[in-house]
Amino acid sequence: MQPSAPPLLCIEEPELGMHPDAVALIAEMLTDASKRMQLVVTTHSDTLVSELTEQAESIVVCERVGEGTSLRRIAAGELGFWLDQYRLGEIWRIGEIGGNP
Repeated sequence: MQPSAPPLLCIEEPELGMHPDAVALIAEMLTDASKRMQLVVTTHSDTLVSELTEQAESIVVCERVGEGTSLRRIAAGELGFWLDQYRLGEIWRIGEIGGNP
């Protein structure tokens, strides 16, 4: 018998309605939950993305391209210079990883 796949949990913008100081706690809980299940989390929060700087490869940038959508996983190795000086959310906000309007 093959082991079953872990459950999938999708959460849209978990930071909405939360106090900004709670975002770090949300990120910690998401990271912990990701060890037991597959998570898909959408966000527009640079603070939440910053909390995941140590797991940069877990971030997938979604961008509209023509009539479709492009999905691209972040490669932390390509951001070495930036990650030495900034957190991931800051790098996103200044437009270095895409996903901006």
